[in-house]
Amino acid sequence: MNITAFMPAVGNTNTRAKIPSFKTNTRKYIQQNSDLMGCTTCMLRDDLYWRGFSDFVLKNFKNKDKVNVVMFASSDGSEAYSTIISLLENSKDKNETAQKFFPIKAYDIDEEIVKAAKSGYINTRSVDRMNLLMHCEDYYKYFNKTDRQLVIDADPASTNFNNDDYCDLKTFKAKRILTDNVKFNQGDMFSKLQELKDNSDTVLMCRNVLGYFENDKIENFVKLVSQKLKSGSIFVVGEHDFVLYNLDECLKNYGFEKIMTNVYKKA
Repeated sequence: MNITAFMPAVGNTNTRAKIPSFKTNTRKYIQQNSDLMGCTTCMLRDDLYWRGFSDFVLKNFKNKDKVNVVMFASSDGSEAYSTIISLLENSKDKNETAQKFFPIKAYDIDEEIVKAAKSGYINTRSVDRMNLLMHCEDYYKYFNKTDRQLVIDADPASTNFNNDDYCDLKTFKAKRILTDNVKFNQGDMFSKLQELKDNSDTVLMCRNVLGYFENDKIENFVKLVSQKLKSGSIFVVGEHDFVLYNLDECLKNYGFEKIMTNVYKKA
């Protein structure tokens, strides 16, 4: 299992066949406990109102000197980069306010996806680039163009790459304005949550991963989040987390107030 960046061999169908499908990434893998996990993600995923979210947290923590942003299931870096870009773009004072939210502490249990995130390279599709254009005037202040491709070792069953996908794919290299503001590490979110210390100064992002678990495991996680977060701290989830479970009701029962879609504040 490895991560490489390489020059594309245009017109070489054998090379194309080796490239996993991304959205920007659709890696799937089996954990040691036999749970099937997915890393499907894209830049500025539309199940979060990014401008409203950034405006809210900037105001919510205006009296805090430092804000602890923790991200679970951070995948290939799309979510962390989206958060950084959104905070920087929405900060009103030359981005000085946004700096107290950095560096983001980003964890994923999958070793391969953490290697990909740490590489600084990220695969994008047209949906990513369109989302970036909607949220910033010039996304090249955050990324450099490359003539390389990021290949993540994937389960062959998830490899389904056609010529249209190949043409749509562009791999960017994140600039230091992104890479300096996030720390990617391998870690189990249940263990890392146990270690969390909060002083009403935390944004905990756990998006589109709870939906992979059984209902009792989801409730136990939310219960622990409720115990760890103090009044005023923020918990952010994703659309997939509601598919088979009434997460909204569960969060309400454990003392969270809904601020906007997928964003909750500890009462």
